[in-house]
Amino acid sequence: MEVWMIFVAIGLVMVLLELVVGVDAGLDLVILGTAFMVGGLVGLPFKSWVVPLIATGGISVVYLAVGRRYVHRWTAVRTSKTNIDAIIGRTGFVVQGIARDAHGRVKVGVEDWRACAAEDIEEGAKVVVTDVNGVTLVVERAKEVST
Repeated sequence: MEVWMIFVAIGLVMVLLELVVGVDAGLDLVILGTAFMVGGLVGLPFKSWVVPLIATGGISVVYLAVGRRYVHRWTAVRTSKTNIDAIIGRTGFVVQGIARDAHGRVKVGVEDWRACAAEDIEEGAKVVVTDVNGVTLVVERAKEVST
């Protein structure tokens, strides 16, 4: 087997391994596998192992030094809260008293919500949203900070 074929085969194995591992590898195996395949194809006309090694090494070093940062930034998963999850942790106040076995109403920001709690909370009390259950906020009495 010629040297360039070995480089191409290693590259194919790395690309296939990326498919098995999934996004967790951050496309590193695909790009490094491609570097091996390109290095092997560059070495095709030569009968030496040095040319594919230099080409593969050069592409890999450039990617690891410069390109990896941009690829990982491009493939990063955004973790910002959106929609209904953004309301968890916010504070509001009770506009209709909440009983342990009955729903009440709370105002969080400019929105009026149906709410429930594990304890009785009187009208006007400050609350914190701990969860969302359908269209009902689960709240608890806000802890007062003493100064």
